[in-house]
Amino acid sequence: MAWCAVLGQMALSLSNALGRGETVPRALADFFSYFTVTTNVLVALTLTVPMVWPQHRVGAWFRDLRVTWSASAAILVVGIAYHVLLSKINHTQGWGTVTDIGLHYLVPPLYAVYWVLFADVAGARWRDRALLLSAYPTAYFVYLMARGAVVGRYPYFFVDAGALGLFGAFRNALGILAFHLVVAWLLLRVARRLQRTPATVIAGSPVR
Repeated sequence: MAWCAVLGQMALSLSNALGRGETVPRALADFFSYFTVTTNVLVALTLTVPMVWPQHRVGAWFRDLRVTWSASAAILVVGIAYHVLLSKINHTQGWGTVTDIGLHYLVPPLYAVYWVLFADVAGARWRDRALLLSAYPTAYFVYLMARGAVVGRYPYFFVDAGALGLFGAFRNALGILAFHLVVAWLLLRVARRLQRTPATVIAGSPVR
């Protein structure tokens, strides 16, 4: 579902950009400047790469709790932030509505549910991982500011340093990062609760 939503939206974005006379490299650069897109790709990779290369270190990296945990928090933030901040100003139609639903309303909750049910959270501690959980959204913000300074465009109004100033964009990004960490903490709490199965005694032997 994640791959279909990303590739479908990419096809639509490229078609629209070429219709405006833009080049393919510029259209792709604009497309991958969206946190929604990069996060859906990250989710798709955490599910795909370990299946394709289960024994390879690349597969192990995408299967690592630090990666999947950050991806689950980020994709849930994508869904919530889109619904609260962007859904009323983003008018889609046709296939654009289909990909919009996939990217923002289907993949985020489904992946979050998948993570809390099946991630190996044994020994995971939010305080110890908070810095690592911050790495992906922080790297994205740094990239966004650097790119925006060069091309003069920002994909989201709440981090538009041209309109808000660097301080205003940083303040809003810091708020979103704090929300990302709260979501990560909540996901861990839910995962621990759902995965805690009470022992059942059968013929005197505990079965867990």
